[in-house]
Amino acid sequence: MILETLIHQHTLFTVRMTNTERDYHGYTPMDYDADSETDEVYQMCLSYLLAHAPIEPDDVVLDIGTGTGIVALELASKCDHVLGRDIYDEWLRYAREKAEQRGIENVSFGHGSFRDPNVDEPVDVVVASYALYMAYDEGGEDELRGAIDGLASLNSRCVVIADKMSFGPVQSPSEYETLPPMGTVANLLVDAGFTLTDIEIITASVGVIIATR
Repeated sequence: MILETLIHQHTLFTVRMTNTERDYHGYTPMDYDADSETDEVYQMCLSYLLAHAPIEPDDVVLDIGTGTGIVALELASKCDHVLGRDIYDEWLRYAREKAEQRGIENVSFGHGSFRDPNVDEPVDVVVASYALYMAYDEGGEDELRGAIDGLASLNSRCVVIADKMSFGPVQSPSEYETLPPMGTVANLLVDAGFTLTDIEIITASVGVIIATR
């Protein structure tokens, strides 16, 4: 089962999945990593993020919705420190184990959400990959606005969103998920004080937006 279908199991909402729900879905962090490695669109999106995110060697980077730490661990060599934030203990433990196994010491993982990133230190760059769209799927534009405003409150110079969004005509919601229009994401970033500096369309439903201020 490809990542496009299964990623919805790992949501960044405020309500946690119960043990029963987790057992029912049966989708583990290891499954996520295995799927991400073989998902061509995900890898293209990740590659563009890594190549074009304006990250400097002395930056502190927040990876919000870090999941298994894929992006956080890749960014570690590009900056001073990476803060990985998520709301699920199982995924955070797995991310910490991967960092330890790889000997990566400038990454730390902890609880945090879009609305409450749980970050006390100054952040230079915020990265959100394959997670922000879930706010729109859950609560529409109001929830997406709240998520982006939460990130904007960190006063970073840059936000990089590598995510699922609609780059074509607005379509009727599917039974599976409703993706935010790219224009809506862009407008909310502008409303939060950012200027769009790069938009890369990976597919009609996946792309990267880089916004600075």
